[in-house]
Amino acid sequence: MTDPVRVGVLTCGGTNHMPGVWGPLLDPRGRQQFLGCRQPLTDMVMTHVWDIDTSASRTFAEDHAGLQIVDNYAAMVGQVDGIILGDHDSCLHFRHLIQPYLEAGVPVFLNRPFALSMTDAHDIVDLSRRTGTPIMTGSTLEFAPEVHSLRRDLATIGAIRGCVAANSTSDYSTHGIHGPLFVHACIGGGVRCVAYQTPDWRLPNGILTLEYESRNGEPPFFGCIQEIGGPLGWIRVFGADGSCEQTFDGSLPLWLPILQHMQHMFRTQEMPQTHDDILEKTAIFLAGFRSAVDHGGASVRLDDWRAPLLNPDRYPEGYFD
Repeated sequence: MTDPVRVGVLTCGGTNHMPGVWGPLLDPRGRQQFLGCRQPLTDMVMTHVWDIDTSASRTFAEDHAGLQIVDNYAAMVGQVDGIILGDHDSCLHFRHLIQPYLEAGVPVFLNRPFALSMTDAHDIVDLSRRTGTPIMTGSTLEFAPEVHSLRRDLATIGAIRGCVAANSTSDYSTHGIHGPLFVHACIGGGVRCVAYQTPDWRLPNGILTLEYESRNGEPPFFGCIQEIGGPLGWIRVFGADGSCEQTFDGSLPLWLPILQHMQHMFRTQEMPQTHDDILEKTAIFLAGFRSAVDHGGASVRLDDWRAPLLNPDRYPEGYFD
């Protein structure tokens, strides 16, 4: 038997998976359940919570008995084994929120999109590298069983000639990001240009096109992702010797692997993906964003650029000074 992994919840308000998904899965005996889960499925226990909105912290603590509310975002240092930072609307300030934890050696999971510019992304990665403290970020779909099945099947189809995928989205920033992230998890990187054609990135309905570099002397190829409302996720990969495909199942097994990877990182200090993987998938996501916002859907290379916030900034100016 091992001691439970003590988890600090860093933000529970805003646009956040903690109240509706991860919180109920980590504490299925609380006031809410997710997909009927009523028994603990991990060794993680939420012990502390902070949010800039104190009413959100109180509500979350009422839903999950035993949680201690702290009044400062850095106050969980020394109290927890890992941090889950789940609020999309705090993305602009991820670096500041996690700095005390990385400097103290506490591993951190950051919800997508990790960063709204490559400058911010590099700052977070550099801090993780400098302190030696692991970080993790990503989409639930990246760690789904279907990804492992597709990777296995790729060995049977020869050199990749292209792929097509569908991703259920609301806006590009919070859910459209699932598309490029799960495609990256399925077939890897090497993207040199991205285009995102959409009437409005804040709404579903668009096509994301990925142009890949040549691999092992094979011709370059393209990937296409339908960013739509509806189906959770689907991908088909075409190869020189055939094709393979997977449809993502929205049942409970989809949601557990990402939590299991968090737990493993919190317990062992081992990152499930490299820093370079994190930077590459962030750059792909941001290039699509830049294409839609600044270039009318034209193809753009991966470069630094600052994406807009979806919702108003939750933090007053100068809060982290």
